[in-house]
Amino acid sequence: MKTINHIGVPIADRRDSLPFYRDLAGIEIIPSLEDGPSLIWSETEDETMVHLIEGAPIPHVAFEVKDFDATLEAVRAAGIEIIKGPLERLDGQRAFYCFDPDGNRLEFTTARHLKPIPREREVDEWGRTREV
Repeated sequence: MKTINHIGVPIADRRDSLPFYRDLAGIEIIPSLEDGPSLIWSETEDETMVHLIEGAPIPHVAFEVKDFDATLEAVRAAGIEIIKGPLERLDGQRAFYCFDPDGNRLEFTTARHLKPIPREREVDEWGRTREV
């Protein structure tokens, strides 16, 4: 868990929050590589990803790990419940989610962009991704 891949930020309503993050904070809205109506994927100039998650109860942080399988096994061996995953995204990035001892939601991933990002997806002005 050497690199922070992205942070998930809970938002109440994309009509209020998206203009703030896009227009004032200057993040670029990009097509999501995970399906879900509440997800808005975005990226900063330094390629840090900020996932705005409509209706999410808590934020989460994602860490890229060098050895995904070893990390997954270590988390399981520690008796920590995997709450989602392991899964593979459309770009080939693998991920799983768990809670830390304080209830913070964490995501562990492989390196980004292992496969070319599909170009058959586009995002509208409200951050909704759809297949083209």
